[in-house]
Amino acid sequence: MITVILAYLASTIRLLAEAAIVLLKRWLKLYRPVQCCCQNRVQGKVVIVTGANSGIGLAITEDLARKGGAHVYLVCRNLQAGEDAALKLRKRTGNPAIHYLHLDLQDFSSVRSFVDSFLKCEKRLDALVNNAAVFHHPPGLTTDQIEVTYQTNYLSVFLITILLQHVIQQSSNPRIIFVSSEAHKVVTPQDLLAYQSKEAKPLPAFLDHVKIYGTSKLALHLFAQYLALSFPGVYVGLTDPGNVWTPIYRHSWRSWREVFKRLQCYIFMREVQEGAQSTLHALNAPGLCSGQYINSFLVSEKKQPYEPSLVQRLVADSLLLTGLPRGCLP
Repeated sequence: MITVILAYLASTIRLLAEAAIVLLKRWLKLYRPVQCCCQNRVQGKVVIVTGANSGIGLAITEDLARKGGAHVYLVCRNLQAGEDAALKLRKRTGNPAIHYLHLDLQDFSSVRSFVDSFLKCEKRLDALVNNAAVFHHPPGLTTDQIEVTYQTNYLSVFLITILLQHVIQQSSNPRIIFVSSEAHKVVTPQDLLAYQSKEAKPLPAFLDHVKIYGTSKLALHLFAQYLALSFPGVYVGLTDPGNVWTPIYRHSWRSWREVFKRLQCYIFMREVQEGAQSTLHALNAPGLCSGQYINSFLVSEKKQPYEPSLVQRLVADSLLLTGLPRGCLP
């Protein structure tokens, strides 16, 4: 009986705390909803969303399934969490065309198995949303002996995109979206090319984790530039969700000293539905220019192109690290 009462009190306190934080955000004028108002263009489309069992990926998937009636493949590493999320979304949206597929971005063999599983189900892919990522992950190497953040956030994304290129080209209006971050601006292309992806060094400072994360996101920008030029019939977009409170920060809180920082983040960060809007805009808006970066306020930023030789070097290094032959490139 006492356990039930305590659980009820904990639940009540949590609801009151969340309500208080929402009111505080509005009072501080921090709660600034950014809404994509584009006409929905994904009706009946086949869409893959990675990292879709929670956070921004889940919000994107629910919007596509509910409003657009899309045929969505919800993709993530945790089998139980993925199946549970797909089941809940089918019930919540009334859309039966939500399917779970397993994918572990820290294992290239899992990436290949995922692609094989998808190709057994579909002959075309209308939109690929590369959303899954890690941040502030403990230093370490993957099963492929590559630094965890770099493989998860970039190399496996590179591999997925190249392996799915042929079914993407079967669509009449294909789109490839990379969920990026403003963190890509804290490093330079030269930093990226100098990065040793097969080393896992201790990262004593928070800024070190930001730089590793930024390096992986900058790699996506160079790769997107390559794809935009190589795939003239495919829209390639980069989106910034803004600072959003999601499970990506689960590795960031390792001591009681971090509790106050966590509370600050919770108050000042956006909600996942807001963070999803830039990607939903990239999926639905007409007349977008391929290769552009859409920021968290749905504004396309004009950026100087990266040096072609740097892009080519990154792509060549990526082929080598993922074990792909040169002839597989578009």
